[in-house]
Amino acid sequence: MHRVHVIGLGLSRQDLTLKHLKIIESADLLVGGQRHLDYFRNTDVEKRVITRDIASVIRDIKERMDAHKIVVLASGDPLFYGIGTTLVKALGPDRLVIHPNVSSPAAAFAAICEPWEDARLISFHGRVVENLEDIIRSSHKIAILTDGTHTPGWLAGRLISQDMGNFTAHVFECMGSDKEKIYSFDSLDSLVDHPFEMPNIVLLKQNNDSQENAAAHETLPGQDIVVAGQGDGDFCGAPGVSIYPGMPDDQFYHENGLITKSEVRSVVLSRLKLDADHYTFWDLGAGSGSVSIEVSRFLRRGRLFAVEKNENRIPLIEQNIEKFGVSNLTVCHGKLPHLLGDLPDPDRVFVGGGGKNISEIIEIAGKRLSPDGVIVVNTVLLQTMNMAVETFKQMGFETRFIQLQVSLGKAMPFGERLEALNPVWIITGLKQRT
Repeated sequence: MHRVHVIGLGLSRQDLTLKHLKIIESADLLVGGQRHLDYFRNTDVEKRVITRDIASVIRDIKERMDAHKIVVLASGDPLFYGIGTTLVKALGPDRLVIHPNVSSPAAAFAAICEPWEDARLISFHGRVVENLEDIIRSSHKIAILTDGTHTPGWLAGRLISQDMGNFTAHVFECMGSDKEKIYSFDSLDSLVDHPFEMPNIVLLKQNNDSQENAAAHETLPGQDIVVAGQGDGDFCGAPGVSIYPGMPDDQFYHENGLITKSEVRSVVLSRLKLDADHYTFWDLGAGSGSVSIEVSRFLRRGRLFAVEKNENRIPLIEQNIEKFGVSNLTVCHGKLPHLLGDLPDPDRVFVGGGGKNISEIIEIAGKRLSPDGVIVVNTVLLQTMNMAVETFKQMGFETRFIQLQVSLGKAMPFGERLEALNPVWIITGLKQRT
């Protein structure tokens, strides 16, 4: 069995290492956008162009990957909202080798010697973010990938029309090519009618008085990049919609009411203690993926993995990912606890399913959990609750449990009544730092 190699080109072929080139030369099939393949027009290997019909490309890869060495070329960094993200979802992380490279935001910030760990990232490839003004207004530093319609001038005009023009701006054209140019502007007015070559990326930084105004708005962690596509726009994702804790159940695609209920979800998120945005998160027994979707709002720089054994529910999770524009959530189909060995070590774990295997699942997850990490288990069964509590205690975890009983108001002809939902046990295990 061959693993598919996904190689980021960085800004151009010149960013490839000797290791990358050796892997490419050994390929039986080279897959990429036309401009990527043009770099290797003299390489004697079969080539497959990625088009907007990404599904057919994935089918070809699946049919040939067992017998052939396949290499996929990607723009920038494959996992920076690129084709690597799509392939992880389609093939699974165990069938891929990802070779990261320089992303366009990293290169742009480096070009002006500007740290960017505090930057918000937005993509216009395909669609415009619905809450664009809210994101920009509450941000100090923003990087925006534009497209042929939503250009730097279009962006500047939209912000100025909303009295949000007090930014300094940099525009980077055709990075990594012979036509590369960098422009700097003291205000957005100069961008409105300025033509720029594609592709380009815009960096915005609020002026001091704008920063003071932004402080008056609540800045919450959120899923700021809502499009999962290749960096150069060869593949486009879908628009995202607002994500917030305890969203109504009918906001999600789910199977016959099999979903972690809204009120329970809110408590689970509080128990997970999502106090940093870079955590790795496991959602075990993900069902519809509703918990992962809401967790993504807080872990915007993290890696999220939703594991579900029921094959019929995988498309539901993927539909929810597309609806909410979540680009850092990977769906894994398989039984627990067998898949866990293929996942990176977690910082936070939610177990919404596991049944009689709950003790083994907690033991495996707990051993790999980072110090001060948290595992939250939901169950409606007394037996599962007892097994979870005992396992946490045996592992030396600080253990807490509650029973949550929720009753929902229901309208009647002459008033309202309360309808009780099934009581749920929520067990929390905190790994002690040794």
